[in-house]
Amino acid sequence: MTDAVDDLALPPEQPKRGMVATSHPLAAKAARDVLDAGGSAVDAAVTAAALLTVVDPMSTSLGGDGFALVWDAEKRALHGHNGSGRAPALASIEALQALGHAHMPTHGWLPVTVPGVVEHWAALIEKFGRRTFRQALEPARATAEQGFEVTPVVARDWKRAALPTDHPSPYLPVPAAGARHQQPELAATLQTLQEEGWESMYRGSVAARIANASEAAKGWLRAEDLASHEGSWVAPLEGVYRGHRVAQLPPNGQGIVVLEALGMLDEFPLSTMPEEERTHLQIEAIKRAFEDGLAHVGDPDHSYVDDLLSFDHLETRANSIEDRAATIVPKGPRLFGDTVYVSVVDPDGNACSLINSIYMHFGARVTVDGVVMQNRGHLFSVDPAHPGALGPGRRPYHTILPAMVFRHDAPWIVFGVVGGPQQPQAQVQLLVKMIDLGMAPQDAVDAPRFRWMGGRRVALETGTPKALREALAARGHDIADDASTFGYGGAQVVFMDVDGPKGASDPRKDGVALEVIREPAT
Repeated sequence: MTDAVDDLALPPEQPKRGMVATSHPLAAKAARDVLDAGGSAVDAAVTAAALLTVVDPMSTSLGGDGFALVWDAEKRALHGHNGSGRAPALASIEALQALGHAHMPTHGWLPVTVPGVVEHWAALIEKFGRRTFRQALEPARATAEQGFEVTPVVARDWKRAALPTDHPSPYLPVPAAGARHQQPELAATLQTLQEEGWESMYRGSVAARIANASEAAKGWLRAEDLASHEGSWVAPLEGVYRGHRVAQLPPNGQGIVVLEALGMLDEFPLSTMPEEERTHLQIEAIKRAFEDGLAHVGDPDHSYVDDLLSFDHLETRANSIEDRAATIVPKGPRLFGDTVYVSVVDPDGNACSLINSIYMHFGARVTVDGVVMQNRGHLFSVDPAHPGALGPGRRPYHTILPAMVFRHDAPWIVFGVVGGPQQPQAQVQLLVKMIDLGMAPQDAVDAPRFRWMGGRRVALETGTPKALREALAARGHDIADDASTFGYGGAQVVFMDVDGPKGASDPRKDGVALEVIREPAT
């Protein structure tokens, strides 16, 4: 009898697989190492994001903001965290005008908002981490101290940022691709955060140095603004596309633009349409979604967007799309910027979609101990009736948007795209390619993209077929040829296939997707 039972032995347990995708190979490797050591998706994502502040300093910093979506596989629950900072208490439209400004300036201390990303990382680790905040910062600290080889895209963007050379900066001179770059000031700040804790950024020695620098430069940011900062756990904003739940964060992020554009496109059988018609519809849906988003998105307490996803509104907007290109000039902030994004699924099925930013390259172009301060306040409106109006303690419009798409009530696509106003546009294009056309994630990421630039102006990336260019021009689109990849976004994707997660990393960046295999316990 015993022998018979032995003959019915269970099949061997299979390895569990995880995946990370991000825009820099060192960050991807650091995240993979965390997963290999048993860390969670959040541990890996935060570690990668912290390292990106070192190796991609024009795009992200301890002085920036962060948003994240987190899937808890055990509890089968999706969580959102808004780690964006607020305007200082001294900030107001009246104060801005008294200084002689008709609009928010681009650089300097006035557009600096409270940097929320450090508290954001700490909140994520506290709720979903298996490792410590100190551990998460260690690869970043060590890399800043020891130096790293500058990758080609980072070198290109560093040069394009055109930092002013008339004042000292730890980020000058601009390094060439392949050069070794060290950041001792940033390494020291990271070490301080490790030793004093993340609170030092808001109520400790790091906060004091930031506040003193702002006051000395006649900026608005003060110690009290930093001390009062707290990020927000938020309910994700969801829409539906071809029967799939699509999750974004609510305002002050621009995730509503993606959901509204997809809601309009859901009215059309894109998979059966010629490419020219399918592309035309995407451009027109994106125009209308931006028009609504830029008018309605701003501080979370003043943004009302639920009606934008109602059936009646989506149908009305979809029905307004004609065969000819519409001239739409949205009323709202003019968007710029670039950022960093990390997608992680760990071997236990937990997922983290995380994005960090300082808005424009090198943010406000002011640094404190290696920390680049963001210029997110540039997106405040000076119209007091706008939901994004400048005011004490308010949050501005945000371009960054982490995303997840669900199938069978679990994450199917964990992805994001960097690139300011290109972020929602490229997200829509990727989902059409993957969902409507059934393209593999890497093929969808590699494919040429368009970028709507306002009015009827549309840029088409190199590789776009000549016939498509001509067909769109015939429909009234003003085609701007652009031979570069700059401006079309950088996507990172983890895709849950039948045999485990697959990754895709955008060739427009320096990144890579890396797999993690956890063997069963013996």
